[in-house]
Amino acid sequence: MANLTTTGASAVAREVIEAYGDGSGWAMANPVGTGPYRLKEWRRGQKIVLEANPGFRDERFPDSADPADKAIVAKYKGKRIPFAGRVEISIIEESNPRLLAFEQGELDYAAAPVDLVWNVLDPPAKLKPRLAGRGVVLGRGVQPAITYTYFNMEDPVVGGYTPDKVALRRAFSLGYNVDEEIRVIRQGQAFPATQVIPPTVSGHDPRLDGRKAYDPVAAKALLDRFGYKDRDGDGFRELPDGKPLVLKLASAPSAIDRQYDELRKRSADAIGLKLEFVKQKWPDLLKAARLGQIQMFTLGNINTTPEGFGFLGLLYGPNGGFSNLARFKLPEYDRLYEQARAMPLGSEREKVMQRMNELVTAYAPWNITVFRYENVLVQPWIGGYKYNGFTQHPWPYLDVDVAKRRTAGKS
Repeated sequence: MANLTTTGASAVAREVIEAYGDGSGWAMANPVGTGPYRLKEWRRGQKIVLEANPGFRDERFPDSADPADKAIVAKYKGKRIPFAGRVEISIIEESNPRLLAFEQGELDYAAAPVDLVWNVLDPPAKLKPRLAGRGVVLGRGVQPAITYTYFNMEDPVVGGYTPDKVALRRAFSLGYNVDEEIRVIRQGQAFPATQVIPPTVSGHDPRLDGRKAYDPVAAKALLDRFGYKDRDGDGFRELPDGKPLVLKLASAPSAIDRQYDELRKRSADAIGLKLEFVKQKWPDLLKAARLGQIQMFTLGNINTTPEGFGFLGLLYGPNGGFSNLARFKLPEYDRLYEQARAMPLGSEREKVMQRMNELVTAYAPWNITVFRYENVLVQPWIGGYKYNGFTQHPWPYLDVDVAKRRTAGKS
């Protein structure tokens, strides 16, 4: 039932799509709906402005039986939402200016960038005194999210279901130093992923560990066994038929993406795989990915409900070209997906889901890397906020104390 509350299940009037839809049927620039906010302004790549929808239904701040919510419920229970009449969203791609904007009071709340997390936290995960002293609140938890590099299963180099193609994908995963990613790039704000479904959502099995631990020796042995050898002595392996082997990974041009590129390149070089990067803006890469024009792409997916079954849909064959960017098509997986989709929650359904996880491990359409921690910084003049991992856009519930904001030097 929770999935019926998501964007994908939202009803949109046919006449809206007919009037405003682009060539792909999207009407993003002219959204028409019944939510708490409506689009006032959109400068692509810069800023989004939302204003309260005067026609929004009579919805009130919810009650809670959680003792930790006692204070927030006492203050807001029964009050009509949304509280804020206007929401301004600043698109700041780079970490430094985003964090600086928060520290200067120009942003009301922001997720702490992982590459700068120790600028605002002290180990293990405590706000620095300068922020705590100002009344800044930290919301922290494991995101209901997964990070992975997908392989285009229709690509002639990395795709396919034969043992040699599976071996290439597995070797790439074995040769990737995910521990260094966690320690250096993510600054400890993640831990190795074990399966398709992350913690904090239904369907995650804490007993299941399908991860491919960093093992470059095993990666090289696997490549050797299936005929991926360096025949011309240039330090890079060729395909089993002697043709050049070049892996192409899509990557955005941001500073943190460059860090991931360097780690990926070092890891690939160490096992003799030649890796090149396709650099474009993220929206352009996503468009190309949906068209099947990208060989490999590192992505993250996050859930907005406690139901984890949707993660398995990212590899469901009929979703190819939309959410299934890997274009993974395995009859047994698709049959199990349809079977589980029709089953009630419970142990029998989770057994089916576990088998689906095992098939992903076996055929390796993804190099699953990490589950992520999230650290959200909230200014002291913002009320109504509670971190739960699922409310990625909690604007209707946020209350702004204008007097406190002005005292901090903001109007």
